[in-house]
Amino acid sequence: MGSYSVRSWSRKTFTSEKLLFVSVTLVIVYLTLPPLAMLFLSSVKSTADKLPIEPAPWTLSNYHQVLADSETYVLLQNSLIYASGVVALSLAIAIVLVWLIERTDLPYRNLVFTLILIPLAIPGLIKAIGWSLLANPRVGVLNVVMRTWLGITADTGPVNIYSLGGIIFVSTLSMVPSVVLMISGCFRNFDPALEEAGETCGVSRLRTQVLVTLPLLRPALLGALIYYFANALDDFQIPAVLGLSAGIRVFSTKIFLATTPTYGLPDYGLASAYAMLLFVLAALLILFYRRTVRKPEQFAVVTGRGYQARPIALGKWKYAALAGIAFYLVLAAVFPLMILLWVSMQPFLSVPSLSALGRSTAAAYVALLEMEKFRAAALNTLIVSVTVATGVMLLSTVSAWISVRSRFWGNWIPDFLTFVNSAVPTVVFGLALMFVYLSFPFLSLYGTIWILVIALLTRYITYTTRLMGGAVTQIHRELEEAALASGASKSSTFLRVTLPLLLPSFVNGWLWVIIHALREATIAILLMTPGNVVLAALIWEKYQEAGDHSLVAAMSLLLTAASLLLTFLGRRALALYGVH
Repeated sequence: MGSYSVRSWSRKTFTSEKLLFVSVTLVIVYLTLPPLAMLFLSSVKSTADKLPIEPAPWTLSNYHQVLADSETYVLLQNSLIYASGVVALSLAIAIVLVWLIERTDLPYRNLVFTLILIPLAIPGLIKAIGWSLLANPRVGVLNVVMRTWLGITADTGPVNIYSLGGIIFVSTLSMVPSVVLMISGCFRNFDPALEEAGETCGVSRLRTQVLVTLPLLRPALLGALIYYFANALDDFQIPAVLGLSAGIRVFSTKIFLATTPTYGLPDYGLASAYAMLLFVLAALLILFYRRTVRKPEQFAVVTGRGYQARPIALGKWKYAALAGIAFYLVLAAVFPLMILLWVSMQPFLSVPSLSALGRSTAAAYVALLEMEKFRAAALNTLIVSVTVATGVMLLSTVSAWISVRSRFWGNWIPDFLTFVNSAVPTVVFGLALMFVYLSFPFLSLYGTIWILVIALLTRYITYTTRLMGGAVTQIHRELEEAALASGASKSSTFLRVTLPLLLPSFVNGWLWVIIHALREATIAILLMTPGNVVLAALIWEKYQEAGDHSLVAAMSLLLTAASLLLTFLGRRALALYGVH
């Protein structure tokens, strides 16, 4: 009887399920394909003195110029070293942090989780400036102190933040919290009985983690690795601040320089040709990912059998774990926030000292409260961030469920489109989106906050689809089949069975998106008009216009406070549902 009910339901609702799939696919196609098409068209047109939307001859000269230039291979080497280093270090640190928070009896776990998310709230531009003040080879505070303590007579070093290693270090500190959010839900849902079975067979706890836990979490970990590898290739702000002055360039900074040259006209075709190289790389990565997890049932760890996660006792190691977490937080949050606070209370940029302490003032905060543009930007930021976070999580949850659960042809299309979209560098994507909506003025979106909503939703759906895809993969089909066999409708099964199990990952994704939407600068700058200014764009504007670092730092601290409040509320929401 149960099998008959499930088969009957499949026949009656196939049309509605297919309609849902088509609807979601069309939305994702609308969001992703126009910028990708504009990018490709720009790469095969002569645009040295034209916009991509203007008539121009077709040519492959952009690709020839890129492939024949020896600098391209230097950029490729720097970019691969940078991305590999950042992703390897970030993933390793994040796995340890998530394991401590979700699987052990670590004290103050909720507080630790909230504190780990603080670095997300600090814009990359400000974080890079902060570390340039801290570790400048000549006048950096840390270097001055270290030279004094170690008796070094040289007037530079011993730390040089203006190096590829320095860029990797600062970017790793920034990326770890995002990786934590992406993988923490999967660690939380893991059935500890699987580990206990390994230990019963005489395998050590550490070996069990390596042989049992990590392989079953492979979809989530691999999804995080691939996504953040593409994300690191796209990162601009930290490599620009710390790398350009030292002559260290990666693809993102090269593309930015091609589209915003100091002298002459921008060459969008050349920038697009560089971007197409990253696009091809991302397409190969997504094919590898789908091949690796083509049988999702083998990774399902949440089944109909009840279980209770038994925290692993750390014993005396809990103090060492807390000390390690505190050290990370000092590097990733305390030092940058102290620099932000210092700069926000100084009339001009200066290295911390006793003499400069006497110049401290709260004038920057008073000026912000009196600035009408700041109040308008704050309201726009709130509307955009909440709308983007809610919309992208709903869309990505449905898309991930369709990709993993549906059986008909083409279920891979939404997932593929959302992922390869991440190959388009943010700088080029923002410009491509601007050209798209300038080409279709009847849409009346350019110059409004809604073009920002579309842009950010398109950029962040890649991350959230990876996040929710890994979470859906963990949920065994038997849970849904049992509900359907009991007479529950498909919508009721999704809302009452599937969605509650996805809630930790859903809330973590919502937090990640809203925090990033609050601080997103590149797209906000490229699409900025008087009617859609947000705080991130206003920070950049003030930094560029007059070098008013105190206003920039003050606004960044306010963004940090807002992000912390949202993080706290999100964790409280999880607690109300019994998730700790």
